[in-house]
Amino acid sequence: MSSPLIALLLAAAIQQPAPTNPDSVIAYARQTLAPLSDTATLHKAGYFAIGFGGGAKDLSPFQGQHWVNVKQFLTNPPIDLTKPTITMYLPLRDSLIPIGVAHLKRVVANTPSPTDIGGISAEWHVHVACRGIPGEGQVLADGVADCLERGGDPAPNQITMVHAWTVENPDGPYAHDNPALPFIATGLKTPHHFMRDERLFAIAIGESYGARLMTAALIERYTATAGTPHKLATYRGTMRDLVGELRAAEQRGDAKAYEATKKKVLANWSKLVDEYHAIAPTPQVRQRFDKELEQMLGAEHHHG
Repeated sequence: MSSPLIALLLAAAIQQPAPTNPDSVIAYARQTLAPLSDTATLHKAGYFAIGFGGGAKDLSPFQGQHWVNVKQFLTNPPIDLTKPTITMYLPLRDSLIPIGVAHLKRVVANTPSPTDIGGISAEWHVHVACRGIPGEGQVLADGVADCLERGGDPAPNQITMVHAWTVENPDGPYAHDNPALPFIATGLKTPHHFMRDERLFAIAIGESYGARLMTAALIERYTATAGTPHKLATYRGTMRDLVGELRAAEQRGDAKAYEATKKKVLANWSKLVDEYHAIAPTPQVRQRFDKELEQMLGAEHHHG
């Protein structure tokens, strides 16, 4: 992706209208993100990028990259809209495009989640450390029920959290996912609506800048540890080329060329899926990949 495009994306994300409502959760999120625009300032403020080990970094198509304030996470203070525990970005080349924040609390497992943030109705979700899942090991499950269904042993505490998006989100400003992110990251026009087909296309083009499902990141971590050969880099390179063709067709206003390239994108995505299946370390991990993909494609959110 060209530097001028990254500069444009960065400017669009940062230069938001001045907040008129001092109680707005989104306004506080924008104020927080404004000075936290690079690795140095984030580290100085106590935020560090989440990774999965083995070189696998947190970067998902519908959530971007999470940076967590380690001290705040460990001390578990009351939620403060001016001090989110997590900030979120699209990491493109050497730039971090701010996209939102997340507020969270560590609570006893099965504690009901809040239904609002700052008095505004919001979609909270939960995570729980889940140990001993057959064929998966230890993972971050979507709550106690999800952990037990997968045959694991849930930790006594869970994390309940909510996202506040500072960029456009067709799912809503406090939704769990943001399917517009791959279009924002690649500089393509965001669709007017997001049904299953649009969400699948978004997931596919996410691979052009390294965004992939969490299970896909875990599969890739396994290949790095085991030295398993794979073709993921080749397919991602093809996806980058195709996204460039999509941008060019869009700029020319050539709808026919855009649709033809879109079909190539989806065909290349199918090859990526086949490769993830082929290199998954266990049948359970392969099944988890399919389930996570299906959840992301669904019209309803899967977290409670």
